[in-house]
Amino acid sequence: MDKVEMFEQECMDRIQNYPQDTALMKASHGFLEASFEPKYSYNFRWMGRPIIQYPQDMIAMQEIIWKVSPDLIVETGIAHGGSLILYASILELIGGTGSVLGIDIDIREHNRAEIEKHR
Repeated sequence: MDKVEMFEQECMDRIQNYPQDTALMKASHGFLEASFEPKYSYNFRWMGRPIIQYPQDMIAMQEIIWKVSPDLIVETGIAHGGSLILYASILELIGGTGSVLGIDIDIREHNRAEIEKHR
């Protein structure tokens, strides 16, 4: 097993043990609860667009896209389009041929114009 494989195995071992780590679970839930009302997740952008995501979720999505290399990513409820741009830019970086589709009841024209600048 090389060093990268060892690192990956150590990560998997840690992740499997997290649910039994009551202090970590309590701190994690406490952070989510405390950060919801002050809209902490609204403080981040991807390539200039508000993304309304927690940074750790952005990294998790990058890992999923890297591993899966999907043909299609569907985002329902796009807000400002930051997640669409995140997913599309990651697909482009990994050389993927997949597409990103954003669906919303009301995509405001100024948001659409900004999103389309990233084509």
